[in-house]
Amino acid sequence: MSHLKINGIILGAIVGVIVVSLGILAALVVGLFALIGWLIGKYLYGELPIIDDLLSKFLEFRSKYRD
Repeated sequence: MSHLKINGIILGAIVGVIVVSLGILAALVVGLFALIGWLIGKYLYGELPIIDDLLSKFLEFRSKYRD
């Protein structure tokens, strides 16, 4: 079994336990924070260069309309 399948099984089990014990809304909130943490980690390791591009375009757009 690959690491992705094992990680998926573990993640599915964790989400299943949260859904059963706390409800679907709590599971969605935990999933959202997990996704945000994953994105932050990928950005800090330099694996998401698109975020740099989006930030530079956003800041360029803001400065254009501020003047």
